[in-house]
Amino acid sequence: MANEGRRCECICKKDLTLTIGKEEQNLFECGKIYPCTIRKHFLHKDQYKIYGKEYALSCSKEKFDEYFHLKRSRYY
Repeated sequence: MANEGRRCECICKKDLTLTIGKEEQNLFECGKIYPCTIRKHFLHKDQYKIYGKEYALSCSKEKFDEYFHLKRSRYY
């Protein structure tokens, strides 16, 4: 089911770009806050989904930790 999991916000640690042909497109900008969902799995690795302006990124915990960190909130 779409958007299952814990909803939170994350902050981008460094720019995440994608190169298509000769053009480079910035998907996520350093310092910006993005909504994300963390899906916890009992038998599988946790999955993170970050929602950008035009793109959504699904990734593992290792890749998430490389580019993002969770925003602290008083609600968690």
